[in-house]
Amino acid sequence: ELEWYDVMIWAIACPAASGMTYYAVKMLGDSSAYGGNEVLAFFLAGLMWLPLIVSFAIISSSFPRSSSLYVFVSRVIHPIIGYLPFWYWIVGGGAAMVSGFILFIGIKALGGAWAVAGLLSGNSFLISSAYAVTDPMTQFIIALILVVLLWALNFFGTRAIKWTLRIVTIIPLTITVGVLVGLALAGPNTGFSNWDKVFGAGTSSAIMKAAFEGGKYGDIQVEPLSAVPLWDGTYSMLLWTLWAWTGFEAVTFVGSEVKNPTKSYLKGYVGAFIAIMLLYTANAFLLPLACNYDFMAAYAYLQMNYPDVLSQILKGLPTPDPSVPLMASVTFLNAWLAILIGIAYFLWYLNTAMVCWVGGVRGFFSLAFDRSMPEKLTEVSPRWASPTWANHLTALIAFLGVIFTLLDSMGSSLAAGVVAFMDFSCLFFVWPVGLALMLIPWWRPELFKRMTYQMKSVLFVVGALTFGIGWYFMIFTAYTDIPVLMTNILVGLIGVIVFVVMAARNRSRGIEIEKVYSEIPPA
Repeated sequence: ELEWYDVMIWAIACPAASGMTYYAVKMLGDSSAYGGNEVLAFFLAGLMWLPLIVSFAIISSSFPRSSSLYVFVSRVIHPIIGYLPFWYWIVGGGAAMVSGFILFIGIKALGGAWAVAGLLSGNSFLISSAYAVTDPMTQFIIALILVVLLWALNFFGTRAIKWTLRIVTIIPLTITVGVLVGLALAGPNTGFSNWDKVFGAGTSSAIMKAAFEGGKYGDIQVEPLSAVPLWDGTYSMLLWTLWAWTGFEAVTFVGSEVKNPTKSYLKGYVGAFIAIMLLYTANAFLLPLACNYDFMAAYAYLQMNYPDVLSQILKGLPTPDPSVPLMASVTFLNAWLAILIGIAYFLWYLNTAMVCWVGGVRGFFSLAFDRSMPEKLTEVSPRWASPTWANHLTALIAFLGVIFTLLDSMGSSLAAGVVAFMDFSCLFFVWPVGLALMLIPWWRPELFKRMTYQMKSVLFVVGALTFGIGWYFMIFTAYTDIPVLMTNILVGLIGVIVFVVMAARNRSRGIEIEKVYSEIPPA
């Protein structure tokens, strides 16, 4: 069983990767966000997630089952209202497909730090490695290997996952706190001042000139980057920071494996929320202070929009993705420390993928347990007490996530639509959770009696906030690009067809669907 501190570790591991590795730097290169306040954006995103986290804690502690949120919504409102949003989450941006995506982009975290290590030490192997891990095909191969490793790990059950996750979370958490302390001690603009010592004299000023003044660079015309008003930029940053907070929901999918869930979810979620808020806001404050807000924006803008121009300025040296490991390594000017930072920040992606993967396996298991998917997915290893076919299916979709991420990096608009679909599918489940919390005292009073928190007014307020924020998320991430729309429709249609076919099959076998969904599953 998982202890309360495991809930906290899992809840830290899943959201932590992107916000502390990429978004604090990369979003400054977004022309609609440059000029906004990073600290405020991360803080506001956290406040928007707070009602959701309270909802998750209440539901999971009241109904500690595999896929607690799905079980709750499908029993309180209607089976299809529970099934469809969580089908999107399990298949797409919450679990299976996003696991492959995360493993692919997580490798990029190594590139910046290792490039700095190679340039500082003059080690050709490290420089070659930096070039390699920024190459999409190398990232693809490594991501496929990692998918196989996670697939194998999940066969050994919760105990193996629990101990592995403890190790691969405590290590990067310790190093991340050390990096933040180091940034605080380094002083203002240290990283900016050190840039030329790593990448060559005059490169920092050349990067800022190209980004902010624009002009002609060979055959490429650079449009200058200009700051937008503070509140406009901060609002645009929400698209990045809201995504950075996603992942708290994944811990609810192991509710049946949590010891003393009433206390564990409360303590674990409160501790994780405070920890993530402190880490995100400290990171967003200290990094621009040490590395210069404008310089980070200039580098990110060129790397995202004009990579060939950036390569010209750096005279063919590696041009890694804008990231915290890159900027922190430049600030500290230590090759061995840069290697350690690169590995640590990569581990944030590995532990995130682990939590998402477990959510996908438990999600498929619970849908199959309710006979909304083939019952083969409920098979469990007699030796390790872990789902088998649900793990196979998660691995297959994770492979697809790796493939589509590769194609997206190669410029495929169709693949870009699939990757963007993960934003919508990750957050579509939120509004039904809020609606179910609002309805349960009056719609399903017999289930309300089993709630650990039975104040109707509190449930209504928390549910209403969750419902409203969920609609905001859904509209905010419902991109109108044709590839994204078609992907959203296709995945939803496949899910509904599976549900209808399974319902017809169950009827033909004499299984009453209403009875299945009127009961709370045993695990």
